[in-house]
Amino acid sequence: MRTGIVLVLLLCAAPLAAAQTIYQRPTSVKILIGGAARDRAGEYNATGTSSLCGEVAKEASLTGEGGFIVEFPGADKITSIAFGSTQLIGTVTTANKFRLSVGVINAQGGRPPLFVLNTDTGQKGNSALATLTRAKTGVTLQVKGENEMRETITLIITCS
Repeated sequence: MRTGIVLVLLLCAAPLAAAQTIYQRPTSVKILIGGAARDRAGEYNATGTSSLCGEVAKEASLTGEGGFIVEFPGADKITSIAFGSTQLIGTVTTANKFRLSVGVINAQGGRPPLFVLNTDTGQKGNSALATLTRAKTGVTLQVKGENEMRETITLIITCS
């Protein structure tokens, strides 16, 4: 009887052990900002731990909508990254509606205002495409876009 209970417990626990969490994930980031004022333009790289990186079910969302979210509190010359799209859920791999903000420390050590790209508001001049690649080892989000100030961004975030 004891063997049967242990076997049932092992079978129930196996899927939980294999499930990948969306919290506290090792993360690498590469950002290229162009067309911006000299205080923000440049290339930025960092590795650290994202607070959140993955798909959030609508039942767990504060807004009641599911979506793909990245919250990276920063490391090295990147002070913060916030990304959210309600389009990148399930098997969807591309989105043209999302919100992105990026904070950096420039080469002079200053902290310019956040780079903001919100394509879900319909504001003229904001256009971009986000591509999500899902793998067993993690996810990679790539964003290429331009905001209303004609600043461009190429962002690659990989969460393991």
